[in-house]
Amino acid sequence: MRLKRRSEDGFNMSFLDVMACGLGAIILIFILVDFHAFQPEPTDESNKLQQELNAAARQREQLQKSIDEINEKIALESSTQQDTRHAQTDSNSSQSKLLQQISTELAVVADLEQQLAAIARLPVPDANVQLSGTGQQNYLTGLKVEGQEIGILLDKSASMLGDNLLEILRFMALPDNQKISQRKWQRTRRAGQWLLARAPQNAKITMVAFSEDAIVLGNRAASSPQVADSMAAIVRDMGKIIPQGGTNLQLGLQKLREVHPQVKDVYIITDGLPTLGDGLGARCRGVLTSKKTISSQCRQELLLETVKRAGQGLRVNVILLPLEGDPYASAMYWSWTQVTGGTFLAPAAEWP
Repeated sequence: MRLKRRSEDGFNMSFLDVMACGLGAIILIFILVDFHAFQPEPTDESNKLQQELNAAARQREQLQKSIDEINEKIALESSTQQDTRHAQTDSNSSQSKLLQQISTELAVVADLEQQLAAIARLPVPDANVQLSGTGQQNYLTGLKVEGQEIGILLDKSASMLGDNLLEILRFMALPDNQKISQRKWQRTRRAGQWLLARAPQNAKITMVAFSEDAIVLGNRAASSPQVADSMAAIVRDMGKIIPQGGTNLQLGLQKLREVHPQVKDVYIITDGLPTLGDGLGARCRGVLTSKKTISSQCRQELLLETVKRAGQGLRVNVILLPLEGDPYASAMYWSWTQVTGGTFLAPAAEWP
């Protein structure tokens, strides 16, 4: 049987499928197309907003950087404070230990001072003159007062008032009662008393005070072995001396030789080279110049001349209370004492 052919419609299902695929392709093309090309041109307002956003971003970065720096500083300060606390703790510990050591040493020193004071209060069997104070007699000086024929020369010139020229000039203008209270002169007198206190009991002692003149102190103790009354008389006469004038050591030695010809051991208390005496040349005597002062070289020559005139057979000991501006005194007096077998002493400021 022959089949009848059906008439076909122009819009069948296949045609619709083709049309759907084409539409999908067009949509896909629109999706893939870069729409930026079709975007509108940016306006001034959008540019301004973008600039503000960029500025805000930069500011945010700067703020973040500042915050990081602040955090670093805080961390560093915390570490420093911690180190400081540790150091302070160590320092406090060291200070506590040091204070404890100082306290211990002070206690030891106080105990020694008490012992020394107790010793000083004990009577000294061989002391002719007792000295006041705490332990001054117990200094180790290396100077021993010995011999049977003893002479003591005490410098009473104006220079014994002070340690330098300005002090001497100022003190020379004071009344006599203030001159004798000056520290250096008080020390000089105590040095003389120290020698008297340490002299042997059976020795003959003569003390001569010298400056531009020379006077014998006491009751001519050289005539017989010293006794308590003669020692007290010497000390009493020392208290009446007013320091003044130049230093004539030759005159002091001459006076000592006159009143005590048998003298063997001489103890000189002075502060420098002599300024007056005989035997100098015309230059040092001031014949060729109008100067009233004496140079250091002339003072050295004057001491050498004094040593020559002192004669032989003396053992010379010197207690020097140094005067500023007289640098050769120590060396020359030391040489003199060494040649004669004596002792040279330049004591500390608190002696005797």
